[in-house]
Amino acid sequence: MSKCRTLEETENTYGKNNLIKLCNLKQIVRYAVMKCQPVWIDEGYDGKLIAYYYKPETKAAWNAWKNYKSN
Repeated sequence: MSKCRTLEETENTYGKNNLIKLCNLKQIVRYAVMKCQPVWIDEGYDGKLIAYYYKPETKAAWNAWKNYKSN
């Protein structure tokens, strides 16, 4: 994870358009298994976990997730 202290710092560091926001816990776990770590973790809607990922680092994890969901 980045050393940013706020979501705003994370957006300034990585660029808001370069961040992917995930709240599906199964998808977050699948990304972690693929060694793709979030750059920021936050509490979102109704206390749910929200993980922000740097888009260029998620290609392999996204493809693995699509294959996992189709099986």
